[in-house]
Amino acid sequence: MKSRLALWAVAALLTVAVVGLSLRFVDPFPPNRIVLATGQPGGAYDDFGREYQRRLAREGLRVELRRTAGAVENLERLLRGEVDVAFVQGGTYPLAKDTEGRLRGMAAVYREPLWIFYRGKAMSDDLGALAGRRIAIGAPGSGTEAIARALLEGVGLPSAGPNLLSLPATEARGRLQSGAIDAAFFVSSYRDANVAALLQRPDVRLLSFRRDAAFGGTFRYLSPVRIPAGLLDLKGDLPREPITLMAPAALLVCRETLHPRAVEQILTVAQAVHGTGSLLDPPGRFPTRDGVDVPLHEAADSYLARGESFLSRVLPYWALRWVIQLRVLLLPLIAVWVPLFKILPWLLRWRGNRVLERHYALLRDAEAAVAAAPGPEALRHEVTRLESLRGQIEGLARRLSLQHQRDIYHCRLHVALVLEEARDRLRQTEGPRLR
Repeated sequence: MKSRLALWAVAALLTVAVVGLSLRFVDPFPPNRIVLATGQPGGAYDDFGREYQRRLAREGLRVELRRTAGAVENLERLLRGEVDVAFVQGGTYPLAKDTEGRLRGMAAVYREPLWIFYRGKAMSDDLGALAGRRIAIGAPGSGTEAIARALLEGVGLPSAGPNLLSLPATEARGRLQSGAIDAAFFVSSYRDANVAALLQRPDVRLLSFRRDAAFGGTFRYLSPVRIPAGLLDLKGDLPREPITLMAPAALLVCRETLHPRAVEQILTVAQAVHGTGSLLDPPGRFPTRDGVDVPLHEAADSYLARGESFLSRVLPYWALRWVIQLRVLLLPLIAVWVPLFKILPWLLRWRGNRVLERHYALLRDAEAAVAAAPGPEALRHEVTRLESLRGQIEGLARRLSLQHQRDIYHCRLHVALVLEEARDRLRQTEGPRLR
């Protein structure tokens, strides 16, 4: 019984060890909750974040939103481990101190143009007319601030100073409308409420980039976006003339440790949200790897090249989580217990044979001792030994499996034979007193 318990204990320990190794080296369970960093309230990142949250919740992946100043802050939060996924503006990754390579790109999901609104006379894209004027360059930590400073420096204007105001988008719009500032930079979708409001203002102009190829060559993360007159508002005829803007791509960026199945599910939602296109982006262009300046997540690379994995196509996310959890738990059990049940009969047979061989060895020794016994005292000792051996073998009948019962009965017969021989010799040695 003790040896059988030991066998089961070893099997249980092996099971625990294999499950532990699976949890350590196999993909962990897909999460049921992630944290998504968006952007400023009312901005495009904020709007898309709520749409992602709604769609992912239907699949069983709960999304907690974190509003931030924008792309640069989102990268910092990713590096600190405060969020799992974030909307990030193309071109801002070099500003992140990701020396250990902990961030991964998932996809570019749409183009978000740079809108430079200003008051006063029309000006060219050398931005020289902005020299010395009060300019809102975006909230601290935003992608707008990063691109505004880069562009100003690129055209030879100061990228810092008292006239450059780091203001949130809503505040920048209000000050520009009231005349408190002369120009404002926005990097956002055309759906952004601040952009839409300023487009309708007759006293506010929108800068058009005449040298779009030069700007695109200098700032490789920017691409030209040409907007025909009236495209954004046909009834209101907005914009009132053809405009060329420069646009970075809006990216989805995640931590390197985000589970591949979660990456697939997020990209599936991105495909549904952005794949149909918009006024500025043709259908089927996004999501894409083009414009992603962050090293791609392996699962994102696979998804963008070949689409969803088989399990992701046939199972909803909540069911996929259960399948993966069962896989991690059941495969180790199968790996331990199926071989165990195959070799268990052999082990039991080997163990039973070993026990019987040990008792036959004792019987052989006892028979030799009976034959060599010098007198009655030695014979009585061997009779006692044989009676004890017979009791042990009777106990074996209760312990060993059915396949050993025939051998046990044979052993009992052999013990009885030697025992009777020992008693006969004892009677002969003691003479009439035994009779």
